[in-house]
Amino acid sequence: EFEADESPATEDDDDHNNNTEEGSNDSVGGKERGEHLSYLEVITRTRVPLVKFTVSTAANPAGIDVDACFDQPHGPESASLIHRFMESMPPLRPLTFVLKYFLASRDINKPYGGGVGG
Repeated sequence: EFEADESPATEDDDDHNNNTEEGSNDSVGGKERGEHLSYLEVITRTRVPLVKFTVSTAANPAGIDVDACFDQPHGPESASLIHRFMESMPPLRPLTFVLKYFLASRDINKPYGGGVGG
């Protein structure tokens, strides 16, 4: 359960115009564990609609970014494939973290905004 905070995105944010629905401050639980949503966004005008949110805790105030999609028939198969890749190629995990950090540091990690994969 989580508690939603005000979203940091604004209507003037070019990455979010015409393809998102911002979250609200409505409580969605998690108070007893000190967890809360510090960001919530629904991206509907993409090939695969996404729900993006950030979960913040007392231990990790910067939060953990989560992107979730629903009703995708190949999701479980893809997850299984990635697990097999990670098991068979141990260097893949740290390489993935380095690549994700590199893309995020240059703000090219969002395919729906014109980044890599878009």
